[in-house]
Amino acid sequence: MFQPSLTVVVPAYNERENLPRVLGELIEFLRGACREFEILVVDDGSRDGTFDGDVLPAAPELRLVRHERNRGLTATLRTGFFGAAKEFVTWVPADGQIPAPELGKILGAWRGEDLVLSTYRHRPDGFKRAVMSRGLRVLLWLAPGFSDRLEGTYLFRRALLDELHLVAERSAGSIGFEIGAKSRAWGKRIASTEIECAPRLSGASKVANARNIAAYLVEIWNIRRSLRAHDPRRSI
Repeated sequence: MFQPSLTVVVPAYNERENLPRVLGELIEFLRGACREFEILVVDDGSRDGTFDGDVLPAAPELRLVRHERNRGLTATLRTGFFGAAKEFVTWVPADGQIPAPELGKILGAWRGEDLVLSTYRHRPDGFKRAVMSRGLRVLLWLAPGFSDRLEGTYLFRRALLDELHLVAERSAGSIGFEIGAKSRAWGKRIASTEIECAPRLSGASKVANARNIAAYLVEIWNIRRSLRAHDPRRSI
């Protein structure tokens, strides 16, 4: 079993069809895989009735935080990460693309590190999404100097948030790359593992669009500036 206490953040925006199943499977899995855990669901201003009535399963380990309006994935993850009450933090999307057993691979890869990254063995997103992902990895290597592969979710010590001066606030995925880049620059212990990515249970991705890519470019520049300002050992 995973011995440190764990917060699993589940960001959700209009996921009524997927969230009950994802949470049910996650609760069942974590009860057998973790010594102590909580699931923190962050509703990013859903308007599809996701959180009406008894959609969510009844479980003492479940907490809910709600945004009054839609603010985007990174803002939602910030709310969850900084609201986490346990020693370690990870997250899974509400669309079912990271099934609970795949999260188990990340927990199983931990050997005392500060951060565990994950890459996908295969992601069924098509050619366009693959090109976008590769282009963003090149930008991350050129700007913040982060060459590690990070495609899936990740596990990190909650205490890292008090050290890394996170500036990412908007574009989907940027907060993960900032945690990775700054952990590498700060000399933190990092491990990596490979997981599978499943197709969405239903619906379509809300982050693969030109608006998010533009916001991502701004975030990468802000992360670069923050690295220079807060890490005296690193020259960019």
